Amino acid sequence: MYKSIEEITLNTWPAEQSVLLNGWVLRTAAGYTKRANSVNPLYSVESSHTDLTNQIKLAEQYYKAAGLKPVFKITPYIQPANLDELLADRGYTVVEPSSVRLLDLEDLATPDHRYEVQVQESLTEEWLNVFTKLSVLSIENRSTLTRMLCASVLQQGYVLLYKNGVPAACGLGVIQNGYIGLFDIITASDQRRQGMAEQLLLALIHWGKTQGATTAFLQVVQANAGASALYDKLGFKEIYPYWYRVVGN
Repeated sequence: MYKSIEEITLNTWPAEQSVLLNGWVLRTAAGYTKRANSVNPLYSVESSHTDLTNQIKLAEQYYKAAGLKPVFKITPYIQPANLDELLADRGYTVVEPSSVRLLDLEDLATPDHRYEVQVQESLTEEWLNVFTKLSVLSIENRSTLTRMLCASVLQQGYVLLYKNGVPAACGLGVIQNGYIGLFDIITASDQRRQGMAEQLLLALIHWGKTQGATTAFLQVVQANAGASALYDKLGFKEIYPYWYRVVGN
């Protein structure tokens, strides 16, 4: 039912390169985030078990050539359905169990405007500097993120929240087919528990609604209890879980 959402999550968080391997989408972006550097086995694989093992090996070789460890994103829509078990047999372990959540924007709460919030529709040096600082982004990852975001042709909203004139939180919204995907939501570590993330998200989602979005989605690591509690408060509902399979963890 929600397989199309999985496709949209891939489009709204772009990789630098994507290749097809017998129905699997292999994505790379210089190792920045598992979302953009993993195998997404979304489509039918018509092969025997022996051939499937060979396909896994081909995917592994692709990532080795890219200087990366192979990572597989496992969702309810993987093809074939027994891939998760086959990867476990090959020594792949589960990391970062996560949740995809949706929010209908029809009855969206209104920001209370206790903070100044601005949304820009293109990447700015200020937004990049704030996100780099708050997430402690390396020079290499900053460069990769810049390339990824600048290459996208989808509509983007870069949001900054200010406290006393100083940026204290930021985030990103990307719109496709009536959905706004929420990414890179982060608040300064010494400014948390003051309602900033909630106000930032509401402002960003309202911006998306003015641009024609009717539904918001996000992806959150299940171990992030604070973020999960906020998303529960805003009314986001899980539609499916996912996790990654990696070697050597």
